[in-house]
Amino acid sequence: MQATRVLARFVADTRYEDLPSSLIAECKIALLDALAAAFVGSTLPWAQRVIEMVRELGGAAQASVVSQPWRADVSRAVLANGAMIGAFECEPLTGSHAAGTVLPAALAISERDHRNGKDFLLALALGFELSGRLNRAAVGLESTRGFHNPGVQGPFGAAAAVGKLLGLDAQTLASALGLAGSCAAGLLEFAWAGDDTKRIHLGRAGSLGLESALLAQKGLHGPLTVIEGRYGYFNAFSEPTDIARLTDGLGKKWIIQPASHKAFATHVTHQAVVQAIQDMKRDHQIDPGAITQVRIRGSHRILEDRHCVRDPKTVMGGQYSLPFTAAVALTRDMSDPLVYDQAAIDDALVRKLAQTMEIVIDPDLHELFPAELTIACGGKTFSKLTSAHKGSPHNPLSWEDACEKFTRYTRKLIGEPQATAIMQAVADLERQDDMGRIAVLAAKR
Repeated sequence: MQATRVLARFVADTRYEDLPSSLIAECKIALLDALAAAFVGSTLPWAQRVIEMVRELGGAAQASVVSQPWRADVSRAVLANGAMIGAFECEPLTGSHAAGTVLPAALAISERDHRNGKDFLLALALGFELSGRLNRAAVGLESTRGFHNPGVQGPFGAAAAVGKLLGLDAQTLASALGLAGSCAAGLLEFAWAGDDTKRIHLGRAGSLGLESALLAQKGLHGPLTVIEGRYGYFNAFSEPTDIARLTDGLGKKWIIQPASHKAFATHVTHQAVVQAIQDMKRDHQIDPGAITQVRIRGSHRILEDRHCVRDPKTVMGGQYSLPFTAAVALTRDMSDPLVYDQAAIDDALVRKLAQTMEIVIDPDLHELFPAELTIACGGKTFSKLTSAHKGSPHNPLSWEDACEKFTRYTRKLIGEPQATAIMQAVADLERQDDMGRIAVLAAKR
């Protein structure tokens, strides 16, 4: 099966008119949600270190950097913007975190080349879809092999999106994917100690994918069997799989629909549990200091070892741990992402709750990351089954929901006029004649 060539032909041949209107709406929501994540990320020290390095390295002033008054070359702008989007576990998930890999790459080239909103939306949808299909077809890539999905899939999606914006033909696009395949990287070893490497995987993947397309445009060749070949993507990163799933329904069914967004600044597998805690605190006025027992019965998917570290030392480590995140949610209002800070990591009550929390894997639970949460507090016991969190494919964000979330996430970070201008521009995205306007709106003024 010539999977690489088939995907390249799909990217080359698809037109804006081929996109479902619902997908266009979802891509606009993804852009707004990713910008919200980037504004949050711009305040955090690990992202600021990437921004500082990018500025020191210099480069042609080609593309804007979120919340910064200066510009960088397109590749370094993607690195900085991707690092900010992925800095705090609150970016959109569609296409395996493609909002932090594909989106910054497409935005940088669109700004540099003054591409319009329709061109950007088409490139975004194609990059998301290719990344999502790689994610769907891989087996055990994260849970068994130890690779980080966006790090290994992101270069492919970014190369596809940028290649589309550059107008590459199918042969050259396949070569761009071939080059991107050797840029696929990202190990999950950060999970145990909460190291910063996860924070840069998205930005690095987007930057390298963009460069792969630019190199292909200049005539550099990549293997045209990079996905399906003996030493290609699937044989290197995945356990045995049915590679036919990669192209099944291609061009007819967009597997990135419905979209997936987070409600809280923590790993996706924690979202429903945090939502249940938020609801239980509202309904029962639970005093965290009076809690005597917490029990989470859930599927193996949400209770893998890498998600059950009890004593993280960093915010990254906390955000990756379900018992610790549940403890933070019991003591704080997680609707504000920035409450998940170092003070929460060091909080004695949070640490006690995380250490004593009972975790039970139930093999019968698997759909929608379900769990049952039981809390004993003040002589009473409360239980609740989780349900789909707001933003999940089964409880999707509307445009109004996305605007409310954007406003809530950015109200302390940017002024109301800037926030309103961004929301209005994104709402009118398909009628924008130059994507540079939106990129500049997101930069510091």
